[in-house]
Amino acid sequence: MIKIDWVRIGFLATASVVAFSVGKASAEEVTVTINDVKVEDTVYTPYYEIQTEQDHQQGSAQKWIRLGVYFTTEGGWIDEIDITQLAVIKGDKAEKDITLSEKVHYINIEPGDHYVYVYLHPSYVKRYEIDAFDLDSAAFIAVDGKVVATKETSKDSPKGWSLDRSNQRKGYLLNHAETPFWFVNYDFKEIIKTEK
Repeated sequence: MIKIDWVRIGFLATASVVAFSVGKASAEEVTVTINDVKVEDTVYTPYYEIQTEQDHQQGSAQKWIRLGVYFTTEGGWIDEIDITQLAVIKGDKAEKDITLSEKVHYINIEPGDHYVYVYLHPSYVKRYEIDAFDLDSAAFIAVDGKVVATKETSKDSPKGWSLDRSNQRKGYLLNHAETPFWFVNYDFKEIIKTEK
């Protein structure tokens, strides 16, 4: 009887190790591919109506710059993914280029095609007279702190510009939850992890 129990214990321990190995292998098979990064300047403040006790006035639709990352995940669900998006604004001869950077943490990413956006506020667009063709953009996607996919555009900037972290400004690019676009196609947006 004691011998049989030891055999069962040995079998259970072996099964646990095998199950752990299979789980680990599955996690390693998850892949992320960036299909495209885009800069769009045909995005305007959405119009909406609201009923309140006070008068509500909607301003004129202003132009935003939208930076998009279009990517595909395969091999299983991803608990958490970090996407850093960058945009470089060309300076004139007297000024250096300005690189804007924003990292957003997304959770519960299912296998398939995805897109995420960050936005440049109309005041910045107006101040620097920016259009889509004035910007190069880039994206870095990280899983468990390790960069698994990158892509950049290099129309006006040298190849590899996004690797230079020396002159990056944070806080200028806004994720969709920080803009009036948060409710547009809400069910198709990735979930942003809240920092508490």
